[in-house]
Amino acid sequence: MARIIVLTLLILTMFFWAINFHVVKIALNFYTPISVATLRFFFGVVSLLIILYLKYGKAFSKFKFSGKEWWYMFLTAFFGIFLTIYFFNLGLKTTSAVNGSLIIATSPAITAVFAFLLQKRKVSVLQWIAIGISFFGVVIILVKGDFGKLTQLQFEIGDMHILLMAIVFSLSQIIVSKYLPHIDAIVLTTISSLIAFVLFAIFSIPELVTIQVPSDLSFWSSILFMGILGTGVAYTAFYFCVVKLGATTSTLYMNLIPFFAVLLAFPFGEKVYTVQLLGGGIVIIGLLLFGVSKK
Repeated sequence: MARIIVLTLLILTMFFWAINFHVVKIALNFYTPISVATLRFFFGVVSLLIILYLKYGKAFSKFKFSGKEWWYMFLTAFFGIFLTIYFFNLGLKTTSAVNGSLIIATSPAITAVFAFLLQKRKVSVLQWIAIGISFFGVVIILVKGDFGKLTQLQFEIGDMHILLMAIVFSLSQIIVSKYLPHIDAIVLTTISSLIAFVLFAIFSIPELVTIQVPSDLSFWSSILFMGILGTGVAYTAFYFCVVKLGATTSTLYMNLIPFFAVLLAFPFGEKVYTVQLLGGGIVIIGLLLFGVSKK
């Protein structure tokens, strides 16, 4: 029964993250990408601090970190949250939630490539084939099935921003696994999110001062969802599941994100095209093959 509860939490987390791809587009109709990120992470950090206090109480103030650990936590925040969420918001301003979820699904494969290049980790022939299949699926999505665009390098700018998001997020995972594996995941996520919030706030000051904050209910509903459920609760639940099930099993469930994003396209009024389903199917086949080969 305990395992069923953990799996339910994991599936619910993927569902929340899939909803993020849709609700962020609502917020972006009212505000700029950097300001949306600032408001989202304000509520996200507050949620994480509450969860952290509930777990550790006042003992949290006794955590000590070296200068190197602070530097790598800053890099994690910069690449894994600040740039990741900025490219996420920027990309979804012009591309579809379905496209975005399918492209970001390649993160495990991109992380494996970074691990091979930066950490000299071995990658089997089967894993390279799986990575190649996933990237081929992304190419289909990027060119919308027209390979003539590939020779002319004609890509949608929003899709390219989401691809950049996948790259910087994957790079942050290498930093964490190489330099910060000994730090509690919730502690690391809270500190990284706090650093990222400060960066977002600094860069969004000109906009927050000059542009009136929207008062629309749909805007604040999307911000609160992304901040509390899509950031604080979802990250905490995910790391709880990683502890219980292991990183490999938990990460494989991220394949549910594009699946949920496609299902949610209909209630959110977004069209789904055959080429998206084709490319997404190839991406997921590649990721499943990669997961099996990893085991």
